[in-house]
Amino acid sequence: MLVLKNCNFLGELVEGYENATGDILIDGDRIKSIAPCGTDWEDAETVDMAGKYVLPGLFDLHIHLTLSGGETLVDNAKSPVQQALDAVKFANDTLMAGFTTVRDVGSSHNVAIELRNAINAGNFPGPNIIASGKIVTPTECGNDFFAGLYNEADGRDAIWKSVREEMKAGADFIKIMGTGAVMNPGGAPGQPIYTLDELRAVVEAARFKDTYVATHCHGTQAIKNSIIAGVRTIEHASILDDEAIEMLKDNDTTYIVPTLNILHGLADSVPETSIFMKAKAQKVLESLRVGVRKAYEAGLTIGFGTDQGGTPLTHGENADEFILRKDFWDMDEMDIIKQATIDSARIVYKDQDYGTLKEGKVADIIALDKNPLEDISAFKYNLVNVIKSGVVVK
Repeated sequence: MLVLKNCNFLGELVEGYENATGDILIDGDRIKSIAPCGTDWEDAETVDMAGKYVLPGLFDLHIHLTLSGGETLVDNAKSPVQQALDAVKFANDTLMAGFTTVRDVGSSHNVAIELRNAINAGNFPGPNIIASGKIVTPTECGNDFFAGLYNEADGRDAIWKSVREEMKAGADFIKIMGTGAVMNPGGAPGQPIYTLDELRAVVEAARFKDTYVATHCHGTQAIKNSIIAGVRTIEHASILDDEAIEMLKDNDTTYIVPTLNILHGLADSVPETSIFMKAKAQKVLESLRVGVRKAYEAGLTIGFGTDQGGTPLTHGENADEFILRKDFWDMDEMDIIKQATIDSARIVYKDQDYGTLKEGKVADIIALDKNPLEDISAFKYNLVNVIKSGVVVK
């Protein structure tokens, strides 16, 4: 057994224990007990946290482990073996940044599924990976830009077959393209590319396999169609209007996962081969500023995603999203932290085991040597410890 002694807690992230400080007893991969500092723990290895701020491990609900953050054309020219080897490093970089659970929302050649399996088998350390496999998409301009990433399907019958193919390959959930993309040449970010009937078909097929759908979705009409169809997460949610926000209020079926980090990065600086992405990102960014701020003020539950791996975001720098959400949307520090822990865990049905510090939950834990409520950049600059499934990995 392992004891983390002399921890400082953020009260909203701890269940079943009221003190602001305490010790955490870990037995195997689970939290066995949280008790006052100074409790006598016999026959347990101890680590003195010395007043560090101890939190549950972080979630990133939107990453791509087969993309490096560099030039997309270079990434796509890599062999599946090279992409897999790179993904091992990217996953470890992400874990070392405190993100103990990630959702890969599309990997070429289903690399993320195989990587998930290897990590779960104990072959090497890495975060919990929730993997979608290939992205289900209609036939669209720009699909060939991402070799091996898409499963093309037009119409209800083809969609059902594609969903079954991805589930057969081992997908945990289904990712689809609901609008054009910033990173696809020729794609129009606001344009719907699946009909409402086709969106309903994806959701029906996924539910039949006891899972859910995440929709790549920038444009307003496609967002509304996704809500009507019953998708679980709307990725990016860049152009929200008041009606869409009203549709999401008190909605326990559908949630938004904005990805400010990617659009901010694309609007700022990209390689010459990706310059077409920059203008599209700049066009969408102001809509993102207004829409998500309104969603936040309306009290919507918001997931935490970054799009790490997309140009120009390198893996392991996921915590930039904390700083951007504070600076760009003026969100409260505690709200942002909850988005990356409690809220994201609930959105992806993982709150029974993750998202808070609680007796019986998995011991995925991080420690900071600075209070993140006073400075949200502590997640980037002051992360000192990472514990994954009860094992100290950093």
